[in-house]
Amino acid sequence: MEISINALVERVGDFLYERGALHYRFQAGLTHELPLSKLHRDFAELTRAETFQRVQQMLDSPRTDDQRKPGLKQLLHFLGDLMEDARAETAHETIASLLATAQVSNGTATLTLAEALARIPSEPQRERREVLETQSADTLWAQRGAWARRVEAGQAVAQELQFDSYLAMREQLTSLSVAPHLDGCSQLLEQTEPAYRDLLTYALKKLDPGFKPSAAHLHDVQRAAQAPWMLELFRKEDLLPAVTRWLSDLGFDPNAGGRLAFDSEDRPGKRTGAFVAELRVPDELRLVVLPRPGFDGYAELMRSFGWGLHRANASRAAPILERRLGDPAVPRAISALFENVLLDEDWHRRYLRMGQAQAREATRLFAFHQLLELRWKAALLPYAVQLCTRGPVDELADDYTERLRVALQVGAPRGRFLYDVRPQLKTLDALRGWALESVLHATLQHRFNEDFWRNPATGRWLADFSSHGQRDDADAVARAQGASGLSLPTVGARLVRVMAA
Repeated sequence: MEISINALVERVGDFLYERGALHYRFQAGLTHELPLSKLHRDFAELTRAETFQRVQQMLDSPRTDDQRKPGLKQLLHFLGDLMEDARAETAHETIASLLATAQVSNGTATLTLAEALARIPSEPQRERREVLETQSADTLWAQRGAWARRVEAGQAVAQELQFDSYLAMREQLTSLSVAPHLDGCSQLLEQTEPAYRDLLTYALKKLDPGFKPSAAHLHDVQRAAQAPWMLELFRKEDLLPAVTRWLSDLGFDPNAGGRLAFDSEDRPGKRTGAFVAELRVPDELRLVVLPRPGFDGYAELMRSFGWGLHRANASRAAPILERRLGDPAVPRAISALFENVLLDEDWHRRYLRMGQAQAREATRLFAFHQLLELRWKAALLPYAVQLCTRGPVDELADDYTERLRVALQVGAPRGRFLYDVRPQLKTLDALRGWALESVLHATLQHRFNEDFWRNPATGRWLADFSSHGQRDDADAVARAQGASGLSLPTVGARLVRVMAA
């Protein structure tokens, strides 16, 4: 019997709860398995082409009320993504197992592949970092078939749904044209290169005064971007007290009245850093936390609080499709807004009690940290388009290393050429989230002054903004704030200004 649209939406809600619970258990170290295949079997009607086509027909029908179409569009986007996930479920399960169980040695200890990749930026000894990078990349290369099957699954879904190409499918599902964003990536890389190169040279010299920047590898720039000489100013012990005090000044309850539960227990296999598991929005969210020091540790926790509080403040009265689905660039923008308060030296002075010179140096180096991430993603987006167009052929490893060499000014291992690219062009979601963050940042500065980040009125504005869930996409949100659109060069220009201070 054909399922109704209302019943289909209810099944989507049930599926999202079960998937959130699975990811919570996996990320929290409660299990080393991610049994997605069973989940997809339990909700098989959501992954059938016939279901997708039925929603597509209803969306295209002139008899469908215009007020229903935004929800149907969100549902169609979700079903397309889920079909791709289901076709790649074996690959996803293999990848999860490899990350959790494949072993890498740094010369003194044996780590899982996930632990080794996470350890690289924090490893102080260059020889050990090099071993970790080399062995991790060798493992990724040897097991590249799992990541390749993930790419091939997306191409197979595009063919099954009779799209001309995978890129055409992504553009129709998201209502986005990729080409303007590729132009934005190119402009960003060109405009920020001098400032990036200068700070890269400075950071590498601070890391090792005798080191030649021309000999740098990816692990060197990852380490330099952590500014380890400032690590004592970003201690693990100070992280939660500083961030929760800041959130309280903004008027946020860090637990969102019990809706955002903490899992801060240290256990084997638990993901380092922070992660939000969404079970039910807005009432059942879990923030998995294993604090770590330094820029990455602070930024990741603040980013996760932004995501979690955005979800926790969604209105229960909003339709489930607006609470759970929609443009992922919007919650990414709120996440970036929270972590980017680290670009304000007064935040460091107020919450970490730094002196003026220390705070200024911290903001300059955090801007470099963010620009590294931004340029990395700007290099990966055109590469990801090539990958989904040509397929996961080994020849693209050279394209990957060349793009990163130009963007990051360092050598990168070929073995990462499939690992670094997430499915469904999620790099574009991240870049659009950054661009929307710059619009929201300008709005909050205009409304609540330079120190908006400690004004309770900002917290009320953000809570009201979050109450609408994912009703509008990032472009619509930007226009509502008076911006002409989303601009990556604007994001880069802000980081360059902070770096030059």
